Amino acid sequence: MIKLYDKPECPFCWRVRLALHAVGVEYQRLDYLQEPQSWRRLTPGSTVPVMEDRGMVLFESSVMLEYLQDQFGSLLPVSPEERARARSLMSYADNVLGRAGRDVIFEKRDRDPALWDHDRLRRAEEAWIQAMPWLDEQHQRETSFFGGEYSLADMVLATRFGLAQAYGLLIPEEYGYLKRWFGRISSLPGFLVTAPQVVLEALADSASLSGVVAGDVQPSEAITVNS
Repeated sequence: MIKLYDKPECPFCWRVRLALHAVGVEYQRLDYLQEPQSWRRLTPGSTVPVMEDRGMVLFESSVMLEYLQDQFGSLLPVSPEERARARSLMSYADNVLGRAGRDVIFEKRDRDPALWDHDRLRRAEEAWIQAMPWLDEQHQRETSFFGGEYSLADMVLATRFGLAQAYGLLIPEEYGYLKRWFGRISSLPGFLVTAPQVVLEALADSASLSGVVAGDVQPSEAITVNS
């Protein structure tokens, strides 16, 4: 069985959990803090996640995702063009969305609001909003990012949007395509099973404010795993 050393709120760990759930692979999830000696022995950079499979050790989440794609062939679109587009979206999620979200999360997580650097938060919120138009345009080209197929791009973006929402970074109302996409993604079983508790609590709060019970949310459009 695959072993995954991870941290619940780490977006790189969460995307691997999402991919493992999508391909239907059983795995043993280990808290890296509960297994410090085993974890440090496996990772030269003391990072998470770490995946161990039949004696092979992987310590980069992007390599883990490609490994699962190579093993099961169901996590990326079929054509080279669409695969390149998926990888571009994944890069955008980390290098643009991720930077803005990271600053907000690091500033707010486990800190007294009286100590927050509001200038840093303002800059991060501005960067977050500036990241929306291009991404909304990519989604607007089709009914979803890949015509209804659930891909690694969706998973990587979902972790960024999910964690951002948990710390107060929302999708502005004018980006309806993105809001509907996140509504569909965040109601999928894989998202709900693998999400950190802070994300589930934010979803429950959002559903409560809108008069919807979180467990009753249904995808507005079908999303399927590639085959």
